[in-house]
Amino acid sequence: MQERTMPEVDRTLRQLTFGHGMAEIDPQTGAIAGFSNVDSPKREYLIDADIPWHSPDFYWGTGMVVTSKGSCSWITPTTFDVTSNVETLHFDMGQAGLELDVTRSGGDALTERYVWRNVSGGPLTISQLSIEAPFNNYYPSAQKALDECVNAHIFAGGSWAWCYAEPMDGSSPSLGMIVHKGALHSYSLQTQNESVFSNVRGHIVLNVTDHAISPDSFGGQPILHLQADDSYELVNQVGWYASREAFEDDVDAPASFSALSSTLGEVIDVETALDVSADNAHLSIEATDRGYRIGADEAGSYYIHLSGEDYSACTEVLFYAPLEETVASRVHYILDHQVASYRPGTLSAAIVSVDTRTKLQIIDPFWNDWTDGSERICMPVLLQKALNHGYLDDDDSIRAQRECDAWRDFAERNLLDASGASRRGSSQPESSFGKRLYDMPWIAQFYCEHFRASGDMHDLDMASRILNRLTELGGQHFLSIEFAETCECTARLLREQGRGAEADGILDHVLSSADFFLGLGRNLPPHEVAYEQSVVAPLISLLIGAYRITGESKYLDGIRSRLPWLLSFSGFQPDCRLNGVAIRHWDGHWFGIYRSFGDTFPHYWSALTAEVLLRLPEQIANDGTLALAARILRANMANYDADGGATCAYIFPSSVDGRAMNRADPLANDQDEHLNIWLRMIEEEHLSIR
Repeated sequence: MQERTMPEVDRTLRQLTFGHGMAEIDPQTGAIAGFSNVDSPKREYLIDADIPWHSPDFYWGTGMVVTSKGSCSWITPTTFDVTSNVETLHFDMGQAGLELDVTRSGGDALTERYVWRNVSGGPLTISQLSIEAPFNNYYPSAQKALDECVNAHIFAGGSWAWCYAEPMDGSSPSLGMIVHKGALHSYSLQTQNESVFSNVRGHIVLNVTDHAISPDSFGGQPILHLQADDSYELVNQVGWYASREAFEDDVDAPASFSALSSTLGEVIDVETALDVSADNAHLSIEATDRGYRIGADEAGSYYIHLSGEDYSACTEVLFYAPLEETVASRVHYILDHQVASYRPGTLSAAIVSVDTRTKLQIIDPFWNDWTDGSERICMPVLLQKALNHGYLDDDDSIRAQRECDAWRDFAERNLLDASGASRRGSSQPESSFGKRLYDMPWIAQFYCEHFRASGDMHDLDMASRILNRLTELGGQHFLSIEFAETCECTARLLREQGRGAEADGILDHVLSSADFFLGLGRNLPPHEVAYEQSVVAPLISLLIGAYRITGESKYLDGIRSRLPWLLSFSGFQPDCRLNGVAIRHWDGHWFGIYRSFGDTFPHYWSALTAEVLLRLPEQIANDGTLALAARILRANMANYDADGGATCAYIFPSSVDGRAMNRADPLANDQDEHLNIWLRMIEEEHLSIR
């Protein structure tokens, strides 16, 4: 075989300029190795070429294809030229029966044109066509993430498709990509596995189609048919944006939805000139003067297709049972299937994970996220909250209160030591008490709820003891989820019982912690993940708590400056699983049966963002923050089944490391904290959203 040699290229031409920035061209392959902007010179919008798990195989614009003739990847072009702010590349992909021409043109924006031509001499089908888009959605540390990295929000809705890479500190400019011709029907993740673990989202891959791996994902992946000499063309525009609003103006959406998630019995109005359809008997679609009206007779998420001449788009809407019904059915399911009643002694009151396919309970003392403690604490909290709200019928009320009383004994015998420190599960060694600070506010939260039902001062004593012990163990230097909220609740109950000095002591923990983290600025310490949305949300809740206690402006200023960090995680795609939902991509591995990494949408901790928004001081809160909180709470209703079953992780991408996804993990595990947050907001913030 004759060795292929690259033509001589002017190696000094290594960039295309557009707007206030540039695309940095790899001199060997012509692929884009980075995007940079003069207004934010430290920000890396694509993964740094020097990072060990990144290589030219994943540079922007490289890709892979599977056809009826064969398959191949394209990286190194046959010809490559850069002249007058225009780059042209040609790839021979004979083994797949194709050739590819790529043209990139600078200017106000960067225009990319990919043309795949059938050179096989006969008809050809394409079942996989994927392009790398390695956005720098990476969490090396809080400081570095805020200074240099981006949150990438992807909408692969067919002809209606775009990407938006926003600085993690919520600043500008953001990098946006909009599809103008052709379509992206899904996206995938690569290198998201045990080698990189939870601090790396992986390489994002944009799919014209992922049919070869995941044919049913995203409402169905197409097969492309090309006759001899026919071609498929994809045209993207990449530009810089000062805000999401400016980007959405450029997207020029073909449809708008009155809501993406709605309760059963209500309708969703779609304003559009396109045809709207769905292949599901449970949906009703009626034409209106301005588009269509969609309703459903059964809870669930549904794909909606929008079509017109040479245009085909798809997105997802959700209809869910009302909150009271969802909570009641979930409690009934827990009582029937998740109480470990077959175990001996007090262990029989533990509430554990369950495989919803078989109803078999899952306990693994050596896999921390499958123990009978830690995140499973959300279930007894939910039972007691449901009781306190009066959501249960008489039979379930009796069963639930009996179980909550027994769970309290289980916790004191098996999860807590005499000091109030907790361990992750009953089988964990005694040396592990107090080693995981996350768990302690959750158990204290249970005691607060149990006290509201029992009036037993022992419950209030225990809540106070646990929170004080948490501080002794260093809790003021750790962003425990729900710490501020639980301290406020406990202090309020203590004060109602005439125990004002104890209440003040609990609130002092909030103040000392708020002052500590306020002093750190952007240099937040690593937690179980180096940086994530569920670090920022507790941070802001802490500052909100401190402002409520003192009214001091330093806390108000701290909230204002950090809120953009939190909102940068939340997507704004027109999809019920994405809109408002924060990026999170590892829980399927740690909590699910499939042990799959990959974007988990919606993930229940996105409700922490809703909680922050609903607790904001009146100087910052507005109609927009309330509406966003509502969208987040409603989106998470996708995680519950009509029978009260649930999923701990819906892995959203069409595929992850070559495995078909876009599916719900069958384990009901830790998702119920979303319902607890919603109920707490009704109790404490007088939320009327249902």
